[in-house]
Amino acid sequence: MSTHFSSTPLVSFTVTAYNTEKYIAECLDSIFAQKGNYDFEVVVVDDASTDSTEQVVRSYTDSRLRYIRHPKNKGAFATVNRGFEEAMGQFVTRIDSDDRYRPDFLLTVVPILQQYPEVGLVYGDIAMIDPQGKITAPAGNVHRQNLPAKGNELIPLLEKNYLPAPTTIARKEAWAEGLPVPRGFDFCDWYLSTSIAKKWDFYYCDQVLADYRVHPQNHHRSIILDKTGESIIFQVLKQVFNETERQDEKSKAKSRIYGINYLTLADQYFGAEMLDDARRCYLQAIQCQPYLGLQPDILVHLLGTFLGISRYEKLKKIAKLLLKI
Repeated sequence: MSTHFSSTPLVSFTVTAYNTEKYIAECLDSIFAQKGNYDFEVVVVDDASTDSTEQVVRSYTDSRLRYIRHPKNKGAFATVNRGFEEAMGQFVTRIDSDDRYRPDFLLTVVPILQQYPEVGLVYGDIAMIDPQGKITAPAGNVHRQNLPAKGNELIPLLEKNYLPAPTTIARKEAWAEGLPVPRGFDFCDWYLSTSIAKKWDFYYCDQVLADYRVHPQNHHRSIILDKTGESIIFQVLKQVFNETERQDEKSKAKSRIYGINYLTLADQYFGAEMLDDARRCYLQAIQCQPYLGLQPDILVHLLGTFLGISRYEKLKKIAKLLLKI
């Protein structure tokens, strides 16, 4: 089902959904509760859910909502692409259907985009919530290295994906820099934000604009376990470094960018007890940035990949006792 409106809305909310019957009503309610009386549409793209997600969405009668369902599962990249294809707004935001907005999201971000034509994307802080919607980390969850509120963020963003997807909103033409998302890029938020950062400034709002839900089905955990996240990270980096934009900045930062990304992957693999992959990435990180080999916590983790988790835990206890002496 896809019926276009005759007028163009200011904002398009694109909602990607797959088997989120427990959460999608909270997400949609948070959109329809937005303050500011802005003209917006809601485009829900359902990637062939097998639960009651469709019934929940169809229970909404608001004419601003459009529901599009894939006849068969196509993957996150295709679902995101369809949402952007359908979006008609001047400003477009993308949210997964298990997350939710704060009521003053639009009231905060839209005036910034209207005031600064050079700003392509606006984002803010995020709260973490559990499966039941209880806040577990109320604020301070965006670690952006003391960057100014407004400016270009390509280099720091290449080092670490610190943008919380549910808080981001961008101009339609800025999103277009990275569209369509390439096939298989199911970890697409970082790819899209780095594509925008090549040509546009970003603006950060130091307030909580959305809630990010952590639960066992989170996509970010699955891409660690199947290692697709690593594959996509290095495909994105290869593409960025092959392009001409900001060449001097990128060249100076290249070894640091690769070292930090390998270190992040190593820590993620270590946390998932994927010790062979963790060891490989720790060694790659040290090769890119030799000083990392002098960091005690990295050395202890690297040693742990050889010892195994149980011996590593014993080693940690001994180290703590020695530090107290």
